Amino acid sequence: MFHSIRKPHYAWIICLCGLWLFVTNMGLCSNILSVYLPFIEGTGLSDSMGSAILSIRCLSSFAATFVVERYYRRLGLRRGIFIASLFGVASALVYSIGGSAFVYYTGAVLGGICYGLGAIYPSALMLTRWFHTHRGLAIGISSAGSGVSIMIFSPVVSALVLRYSLQTTFLLQAGFMLISAACVFLLLRDDPAQKGLSPYGEGGVSSVKAREQEGPAQLPALVMWMLALMMLLIGGAGQAFSGHLSVLARSCGYTVRAAATVVSLQGMVLVCSKLLSGGVADRFGPRRCTTLLIAIFLLGCAAVQFMNGVSLFWCFVPPCLMGFGASVYNVGPPLWAGDLSDKAGYPKLLKWLQIFYNLGGILFSAVPGIIADHTGEYKSSYILIAGMMLVSLLILLWSYRRVLGNRSDA
Repeated sequence: MFHSIRKPHYAWIICLCGLWLFVTNMGLCSNILSVYLPFIEGTGLSDSMGSAILSIRCLSSFAATFVVERYYRRLGLRRGIFIASLFGVASALVYSIGGSAFVYYTGAVLGGICYGLGAIYPSALMLTRWFHTHRGLAIGISSAGSGVSIMIFSPVVSALVLRYSLQTTFLLQAGFMLISAACVFLLLRDDPAQKGLSPYGEGGVSSVKAREQEGPAQLPALVMWMLALMMLLIGGAGQAFSGHLSVLARSCGYTVRAAATVVSLQGMVLVCSKLLSGGVADRFGPRRCTTLLIAIFLLGCAAVQFMNGVSLFWCFVPPCLMGFGASVYNVGPPLWAGDLSDKAGYPKLLKWLQIFYNLGGILFSAVPGIIADHTGEYKSSYILIAGMMLVSLLILLWSYRRVLGNRSDA
């Protein structure tokens, strides 16, 4: 009886490796830095110096995306991910030294390299190689790691710093990341053939993407630049909406506790949405899934206009709707690149999308604050964010039609 139990395909081990990259190389190297920031500023750094640490980390990761394709073409996935993860270990070690702004800036550069080289791009690349079907589900599971990291490590980091010290916490993080990098290195394989396997689902019942023909090897220049504009808008909207939820709630008259709950709700719903939306994309196609997610996001932006400082219902509905729709930021690009390019062109298109997504975040992250300086409120910013997302959806649908014609997702 026990011999009839089927052993899970090794692709799901690869999926867990992808999830762990999001937990460590994105979550600990990037997202959790905001938790450390008040403690770092407490060592004698000014508020502007603290903000500069975040800015330097963003610029460093953005710069890394320009070389990420060549980096993995030269080193391969397994070695490349391990080396990128070591930059994250080095970042935590440098942070543990502390003592001056220059030291923290150096740590931010190293952490940005780890995030830029060792998270989104390699995870999408290895899942594309290992999954013929259920690719969207695998990408959704992996990308959920960033949210899981925030939920688990935010309270842990705060508790460790308060109980021990900032230096000890960074040293523990470095040790944890080193062990994680070694485990991923031991488990990961660049290609299913290295394990004597075929990609998951190959030869079986095909998913939507498996039934479609691949896109062309080289996209027209017009399509490439329209996709760049789309990612600028998506990246800008993504950074702007999530980074200003708390101040939005406060500006509408809600309490500090309610504002904190808004941020937590958005994060929890986002994790759940990532897990669900990948399966939806497998079943109905990335094009229809994207349309659904952005429609839900737009409903959330519309609900923002009803936030009045009194009703908790209207305080909590917008972050839930926007959080659910926001999974399109992580799940969408790897699937769009897979639909719109062939196997050889996939890495280049994925890098192109990632570059402009990051650039959009850098360019638009301060826009809601600028609007609030002139209007005295943040609701207007979410009208702009809704417009950006709507235009990005129209560009994506146009790109699909231009490249794939009238081919159905189903």
